[in-house]
Amino acid sequence: MEWITKDGKLVNTFEFKSQTELAEFVLKIAKQADEMNHHPDYTIFKAFMVEITLFTYDKKAITELDYQLADYISKL
Repeated sequence: MEWITKDGKLVNTFEFKSQTELAEFVLKIAKQADEMNHHPDYTIFKAFMVEITLFTYDKKAITELDYQLADYISKL
């Protein structure tokens, strides 16, 4: 699935075979997000799915940092 714009934010949903795979995926993103000092919002549902939302709250907009992090996540 590709990133979509929903309510003015970048959103994508990822599905995994186990919660361990999901947790490992989120941990990789968290490490990159810490390096960038730019953190996504996560919503975990149905035990094996995570929706990731990217938005720069202090700018009240999608910024280049959101696109950079989206690109990183897409390549995982």
